[in-house]
Amino acid sequence: MVPAVSQVASVSGEAERLQKPQVGGLPFALTVGLFVFSGATGLIDQLCFSKYLGYVVGATAHAVSAVLAAFMTGLALGAFLGGRWAARIRRPLVAYGVLELGVALTVALTPLGFRWLTPLYAELARSAPGSLTVLSLLRWFVALLLVVLPTTAMGATLPFLSRGLELSYPEALTRERKLSALYASNTLGGAVGALAAAYVIVPALGLRGTLFLSAALSALIGVVAAWVGRSIGAPEERGAEHTAERVPSPVLDAPTLPQAERVRLSLLAFASGALVFAAEVLFTHLLALIIGNSAYAFGLILTAFLSSLFLGAWLSGEARRRVGQAALPLGLAGSALALLGTLAFWDDLPRVFAATGEDITTFAGREAVRGVIALSVLLLPTALMGVTFPLLLQRVAGHANMGTWVGRLTGINTLGAVLGALGTGYVLLPALGSQRALIAIGVSFGVAALIATPGSVGVARNLSLGFTLVALASAALTPRWNLVELTSGANVYFEGQPKSQELVSLEEDTHGGVTSVALDNGVYTLFTNGKFQGNTGWEMNAQRFFAHYPAIFVQDFRSALVIGLGTGTTLGTLATYPWQRIEVIEISPAIVRAADKYFQGPNRGALADPRVELVHADGRNHLLVSDAQHDLISMELSSIWFAGAASLYSDEFYGLVRARLRPNGVFQQWVQLHHVYPETFATVVNTLRRNFLHVALFYGGGQGILVASQAPLQTSLSRLQRLQAAPNLHEVLPFGRALEALLDDVLVVDAGLDAFLAEQAHKAGRPVDELISTDENLYLEYATPRGNVLPWSAREELVEDLRRFQDPAAVGAMLQP
Repeated sequence: MVPAVSQVASVSGEAERLQKPQVGGLPFALTVGLFVFSGATGLIDQLCFSKYLGYVVGATAHAVSAVLAAFMTGLALGAFLGGRWAARIRRPLVAYGVLELGVALTVALTPLGFRWLTPLYAELARSAPGSLTVLSLLRWFVALLLVVLPTTAMGATLPFLSRGLELSYPEALTRERKLSALYASNTLGGAVGALAAAYVIVPALGLRGTLFLSAALSALIGVVAAWVGRSIGAPEERGAEHTAERVPSPVLDAPTLPQAERVRLSLLAFASGALVFAAEVLFTHLLALIIGNSAYAFGLILTAFLSSLFLGAWLSGEARRRVGQAALPLGLAGSALALLGTLAFWDDLPRVFAATGEDITTFAGREAVRGVIALSVLLLPTALMGVTFPLLLQRVAGHANMGTWVGRLTGINTLGAVLGALGTGYVLLPALGSQRALIAIGVSFGVAALIATPGSVGVARNLSLGFTLVALASAALTPRWNLVELTSGANVYFEGQPKSQELVSLEEDTHGGVTSVALDNGVYTLFTNGKFQGNTGWEMNAQRFFAHYPAIFVQDFRSALVIGLGTGTTLGTLATYPWQRIEVIEISPAIVRAADKYFQGPNRGALADPRVELVHADGRNHLLVSDAQHDLISMELSSIWFAGAASLYSDEFYGLVRARLRPNGVFQQWVQLHHVYPETFATVVNTLRRNFLHVALFYGGGQGILVASQAPLQTSLSRLQRLQAAPNLHEVLPFGRALEALLDDVLVVDAGLDAFLAEQAHKAGRPVDELISTDENLYLEYATPRGNVLPWSAREELVEDLRRFQDPAAVGAMLQP
């Protein structure tokens, strides 16, 4: 009995010793802390890179996809190279520190790289063939030039740190759990970075300042890691007494992975990346429709998604400990069940906004509602998805060359993520719609669960099959979503839409999100992601004014450029003037189809006019790569607070517009008067005023319309009378007004605007020159969504405030005899 007891005690003591890191091993708590910050800086870098590259290559779905592909290409390359080099590394923490220092240097140089790439891309795009494939490859290449170095370094960090675990923890179970914790910590950092970037860092520091801060944090991480790691030697350097203590380990002496297991793990790593990112694309698509698509809302969506992934990754070690190899297939099957189980709730979520609108009236309160809704619908399915890839990594933790296999699987997983995201956006979503696409992804998780089930684990196979069948039954029994509720746009102002409206058209795609047309009492209304775009009723007068106000100042009707089609009413009105050529830039093909089918009356079939040329592109990018000159550039957006829309109200954009106008050319832009703070409105106007010598603000149809030019905004009575004599023009003049009567709608012009701006700057305690929105500071991107909590009466208050600066003499001088 005694020898037996002694033997058990000896084995127990040996196991306890192996659980502890070897002398001089990886300081795990510090490493986890560093990797949290590394995840945060990596996510912040990605967000800033995407913004910068959007200015260069545009914001179309194709351009965004090219940027995503470039970013993920760098991460995958880094993972593969990191895995290949991992086995040769003697001091992994030092190597990790060097990588972070490399990230810091390249990130700090990004703004300079952006300035260099912008003219390069514009020149290449002008000379490239018109093929979409060629242009997409060009965008990918340009994006890759900017991000390849930092993203490759980022991708190599996990394989290098995995090598540190391999050298420090001989016991397989310990490695598995610590690898999961390491992966989870990086994901947690990403969630924190997404939230902090959206609400604090970028609004306060702008893009350049945010990147410099991120670079400084990466440098600090690198210095700490390298400093601590330099005192940690490789096993053979830790002293003969410690080397002599080493007993044969089934981990360190393990053979390489069997070929069949390699294939299985590679296939599952690819499937995990593809399915998780496919789900993320659909989640983002749906939540943009439900909680909104401001920069804040996208930050909340990303935070909710990454937080849920973190929870799953953190629990993966415990799942592996409790159910062993069955954890992976059960996690995949559980993902299918949870994903399909949430289908019944998606179209109920918009009701929360209308129900809480009267009680929750602050920006912070309403953002909290958005965050709670996003997290409530994402938490369970995404957490179960988050279990899967860490469990895959754990399967290689018990084998030799752990860092190599972590890098290889991470690279394969990243490539799967790219193809999953692109395939969902371009194929699955347009073909099936969001509800059926979610079902397809849920079924795919179930199939992956069956592939992941080892043949010897019968219970796991049966449970996985059972979960998958229950998930399919759940999906089959879930009724089709109430699309009227889903597209209500209640999240914008926390108000509901009329219950009487009928949804006559809905199209989902990766270009325009959800484009829908509703019919209510004979009036057709166009919506994008639930946000009003135009109708055939009360709003038509404003849409016609968008064309008339600038046209009365145009000297030559040679070429007009219209950015944004909407219902096409403005285009149809412009087409009644004697233009030789009208170019229309629209980013969403679905909007074009809706305008052509449901709004042909208001737009007078202008899309079929031989003078009209339609281009599917991002308006700002089109101005960048085109060198055509125009007599009029007209732009109508429904809201500035849409994520990315503020780039069409920035100082840099107005510089582009000015460069594409002829000397006497005229620029027209809708400006938001409702749900906007006076200081924010003043920033819009002052940014434009800095770029044009003459600016007039019109108020017609309840909307604000800015008209700007380098030449004086003047016209003559005789000229207007000649224009009005043109055929059909009288049909599109609201209330039968004469063209000269439109000058009565001038609210304030030139010197009056300057006086208003000076007053607003004084109230804000800032110089007028600081009331400006640029690509760097993104002021309007983050300021305009905050105005959505204001009541509708704020518009009338702002208009009355502007009327104080009205100068009848200055308005009268705009009309010459």
